[in-house]
Amino acid sequence: MAFDLEGFGTTRPILEANAGRLDKAFADGFRPAERMLVSEWAAKYRRFSDDAPIPGRWRHETAPYLVEIMDALSPQDPCEEVILRKCAQSGGTAAVENWIGYISDLAPGPMLFVQATLKAGLEWSAEKLWPMIESTPRLDPARGGTIRQLGEATGDGSTKNKLRFARSSSYVALAGANSAAGLRSRTMRYAVEDDLDQFPDNLDGQGSPEAMVDQRLKVYRRRGLSKRAKISTPTVKGASKIDAAFNADGVDRRFAWYACPHCASRFRIVWDPQADGERDIQWPDGRPEEAYLVPRCCGTVTHHWQKLSMIRPDCWLSESIDGETLPLVLTEEEFQGLRARMPRSVKRAFDIDGMLTSFQTWGDMAVEFVACRGDQFKLMGWTMLTRGAAFELRGATPDHERLKALRSQDWGTGQMPVGPIVLTRASDVQGDGIYTELVGWGPDAESWSLHQAFLPGNTDVPGEGAWVDLDRLSRQPTTFPGGKALPLDWEVVDGGYHTKAAEEYARMRPNRMVVFGRSGWQRPILGRGENLKYERQGSRTGFASKKAEDKAYLVGVDGVKAMFYGFLRSTLKLAAEEAKTGVAADHRPRGLCHFSRDTPDEWFEMITAETIVSVVEHGYPKKKWQPLPGRQNHYLDCRVYNVAAAEKLMLDTLSEADWARLRAERYAARDPAQGDLLAGVTSIAPPTSPVTPAADTETKAIRPPGFVDVEGDYL
Repeated sequence: MAFDLEGFGTTRPILEANAGRLDKAFADGFRPAERMLVSEWAAKYRRFSDDAPIPGRWRHETAPYLVEIMDALSPQDPCEEVILRKCAQSGGTAAVENWIGYISDLAPGPMLFVQATLKAGLEWSAEKLWPMIESTPRLDPARGGTIRQLGEATGDGSTKNKLRFARSSSYVALAGANSAAGLRSRTMRYAVEDDLDQFPDNLDGQGSPEAMVDQRLKVYRRRGLSKRAKISTPTVKGASKIDAAFNADGVDRRFAWYACPHCASRFRIVWDPQADGERDIQWPDGRPEEAYLVPRCCGTVTHHWQKLSMIRPDCWLSESIDGETLPLVLTEEEFQGLRARMPRSVKRAFDIDGMLTSFQTWGDMAVEFVACRGDQFKLMGWTMLTRGAAFELRGATPDHERLKALRSQDWGTGQMPVGPIVLTRASDVQGDGIYTELVGWGPDAESWSLHQAFLPGNTDVPGEGAWVDLDRLSRQPTTFPGGKALPLDWEVVDGGYHTKAAEEYARMRPNRMVVFGRSGWQRPILGRGENLKYERQGSRTGFASKKAEDKAYLVGVDGVKAMFYGFLRSTLKLAAEEAKTGVAADHRPRGLCHFSRDTPDEWFEMITAETIVSVVEHGYPKKKWQPLPGRQNHYLDCRVYNVAAAEKLMLDTLSEADWARLRAERYAARDPAQGDLLAGVTSIAPPTSPVTPAADTETKAIRPPGFVDVEGDYL
């Protein structure tokens, strides 16, 4: 029966208007969310600020390969887990940002966003997430968007580590993989694990962060409602978490196929040479910046400016379909037929490599690749970040017996050979003494081991024991062939054993530095300010501790050892070639190593005392350095820290002209009329008592180059 409004008189229009609004509110409440894919939402609503590299609306044509990845994260798709193995700067995280915006708008539910550390997560939120929110009207709280404003007076607003949605009680919680507290006691529908390869294997003895995230999704996953994204650049093959997830059983691995602009075939691009020895990406001799593509379909030279037209939103194809291994070239009809047969899988892995990304050219890749010549550390970084592939460690530990045979007969104890231009010293601290090595450096990472010694004595008390002898030794200048006596350019000392004593030693001279060696295949040679410890309880749980160690210089020992071993193998290879031909080679490999005739056998044994082994820790495979049975590695540590000293001096940035200028200055004969510029340097002889090694080694102390034992001074 209709409601009678006749008796309300002049108030009737008001009541009718209110009833209409109430009807609309009821209807809006029952209306289902707009049916839309994540890629469609991004194209319709996502915006970038005016100061962004590509301002304005989201354009699929900028990175067409992201469309299918975003759609796999849509509620309509049965996919539960998306694995994204990618190169750096490929747009993968931007796709996840679109997914977050979509969830807040059309599919609300609690999400856990995990970064390697909470600090990294907060930085991502401040630098990427909030700029997206404020630039996108659909999300911007100031324009009535789907995200709550930071710091609302009611206390219901977003916070720095929790992004709240305006139309529901759901949120995005930020957490660090280094803090178990942030990963516990939460039921989540969605999860993102960003920079997965930087997650710890075992967190506070409670298992892996991945397993903890898995538990948070259990309730929603049981109902078929959960979604999970794993994203990372890979690290070392056999130890990379994203690579392991990509290659796990039951995962639908998908690779990008390009459309040839010349013959319309579909094909894959592979960086490594194929069976015929040819590369897909080639360049003229000496001009890698002009790299081009030679597609295997028709062989017509294709340039980078044509790449975007070759990448289609439907570029992805499973690695194998119905057990069928696919060739590298397909017709368009074959390609589409195979796509129609692809499974609607629940776990999908996408490979965004350096050839595919829109944000670097093939020329960029080739230039960086050529610059890695002979340098395992640089090649490792290029493979992981630029190419987006796991780096496969190759090559055995160099044979120390073969290295001994390369000792030069032209120079020895008390002599400075022609060649070194820059001098560094590094020391490895032990409880009963200090191992130290003086290294001379030249262009292209060429090195000379000029002096090695073990200085016995206690090392726990600052300024006493072995520290006194090391200070006397390091203050001695070195006489170059022209007669100039010059001090060390830089000195590094290990601070991991007796930190306070090492720091006190370093404070005595401005060119000394304390370092801490840390494992990790993606660590730089020398990193500044990385945190060594994190708070485990209280209001700062997950944040870095505020101790002085947090500002330490950390040395990425894993990569440096691989690089040094590569240099040693190159040195052996060159020596073998010259022995076979009987003439000097016309090329010199990067990192060529030289040893004096007096270099002790123990030094060669120590620098080759470690090998790479595969182990399983906490259920995860891992590649790690392990000492060989019965071998000590102290001089290997000294060389690693010397490489860090060279990195501190930025020797790799010096041009040929810079090296030539330094050589001219340092090798020039000293003019007696000018006096000794280094007269103020205290010249103290090393200890007169015999220098004996630790009880379990026979290492002998060797006088540094230029040292005259009788006078206790340098020539």
